[in-house]
Amino acid sequence: MQIVDCYGTPSERGQMHGETLRTAIAEALAAWEAATMRALGDRAPASFDAYCTGFLENTTLMEHAARATPDLHAEVLGIAGGAGQPPARIAAYNLMDEQWWYNALPTAPPPGCSLVAAPMAGGYLLAQNMDLPAHMEGAQVALRLAGPDTPQQIVLSAAGLIGLTGINETGLAVGVNTLLVLNHASDGLPVAFVTRHTLAARSRKEARERLFDTQHASGQHFALVSKDGITSLEGAASGTADLPVSDDLLLHTNHPLANTGIDKRAEARLTQAGFNRSSVTRLEWLEQNRARIVDARSVQAIFDDDTAPICMRAHTNGGSSTFATVLYELTERPTVRMRKGMAGSGAWHQIPFEFFRKSRNATS
Repeated sequence: MQIVDCYGTPSERGQMHGETLRTAIAEALAAWEAATMRALGDRAPASFDAYCTGFLENTTLMEHAARATPDLHAEVLGIAGGAGQPPARIAAYNLMDEQWWYNALPTAPPPGCSLVAAPMAGGYLLAQNMDLPAHMEGAQVALRLAGPDTPQQIVLSAAGLIGLTGINETGLAVGVNTLLVLNHASDGLPVAFVTRHTLAARSRKEARERLFDTQHASGQHFALVSKDGITSLEGAASGTADLPVSDDLLLHTNHPLANTGIDKRAEARLTQAGFNRSSVTRLEWLEQNRARIVDARSVQAIFDDDTAPICMRAHTNGGSSTFATVLYELTERPTVRMRKGMAGSGAWHQIPFEFFRKSRNATS
């Protein structure tokens, strides 16, 4: 897992990200372009730049991001500058969850994530698969972010994206599950910006308040975990709902368990594609194996089980596969482990909250 240290102001952090990963970002964008244009078929515009510009002009997602999270909007522009990429491409790329409903293709690879949050000695843990379209394979990166405006963060991401899931130095971790069946809004705050905005909170209580104050662009489950507990929320364009955590254990996949803001057209499309069935199957498997959830080692073993249905493979899951897996231990000394790819495909790496000297000087 490549680690990229980004420190300073938001735009400086983005610039470092873009410059360090310039080649990887170019490759990721090329793969995304090919996959998008191929999937659109007859609906594809004359050029991919026209697609990206149209995506932005037909929504006000980035305008909302600029108002609600100007720091993250500046970071996105910094990535574009550092990578030498058109700002519209990087902006549209960071609307990953929103692209899934914007294109609304019945044959699109179904994204998925299977998540576990549970008590452990001295605190709590949060683990999840991040299942994404297979064209993103190879773009995995861990961002270590620091600056005068934010707590230090370790974020799982893909080259060019501001983040997918992460943990901050105060001991707050944020896990996510897309909930495409919930209603969406073309003028809301995009998921990547919501996640990073929440991750910048300095307590679980503050993180919860940020999520309830957000006008969500897309349906999403957020697991907020700290050493003293678990908070589970499901956001949609129509509002945010608390999901009570029973027996101090949270299991979640990709269908809502509390939020009733269902988009009937999305529900029909996802049911026809088998996505809803996949989500139910994965949650049932986690429920059936809840006795195996004892500590961090046992949870890691669950996510290392390459026979389990929670490990998605592109050839059996409509073009989606496990992009990476994370395991956060929220104790007095939080620890972070990440693994690229599917279960059994690579080693876990522990990523410390340590920045090189220049970073520490810059943020002191």
